[in-house]
Amino acid sequence: MDRDMDTADERPAGTDHAGRPTPPPGGPARRTARRRTWLLGLTAAVVGALVLACTDWAGAGGDAAVIRQAELVGDWSNAAGATMHVSDDHGLTASGIRHAVPDYTCTPTLTAGTWQFWVRNGSPNSYTASASATEGTSFTISATHNGGTRCDLEAQVQRDGHGFDICLVLDPDQTCTEKELLRKDPARPR
Repeated sequence: MDRDMDTADERPAGTDHAGRPTPPPGGPARRTARRRTWLLGLTAAVVGALVLACTDWAGAGGDAAVIRQAELVGDWSNAAGATMHVSDDHGLTASGIRHAVPDYTCTPTLTAGTWQFWVRNGSPNSYTASASATEGTSFTISATHNGGTRCDLEAQVQRDGHGFDICLVLDPDQTCTEKELLRKDPARPR
């Protein structure tokens, strides 16, 4: 027994009783655990970045929603300064449109616009603007400015946890950011 003790004392540092090198402190199990933790953290960061990027690319405002004309009529605005008044007679006025559609090149104020819901025209991908439609998921805004210049916009109706919102775009494939969305102003007391 004394001999084993003496041998242990004479072993080179960093070796076990059989003379094999000893693993660094923590051992392989600890290194594997650290590696897994690092990989999980990296994976979470990548997934988080993708979710944020996809959310931004997809736009804001929730899912497409059908809105009735009575729900659409009224005042809409966003915090950036865009305002829009939708009338029951299909009239529309707006100001600060560039705060809702940054690449809009017409005048930022519409004083005599009109709106119509888009309705399916037979085939699944064919739509027509209709003055008689009383509901829809999108509508077109038409205005003539400066002696005949057409200043048209498309409006996509969506609904999220805050209610209906409108995304104004030049092209139906575009989306809005949260700050560009128009939301209905609360009804004023009479």
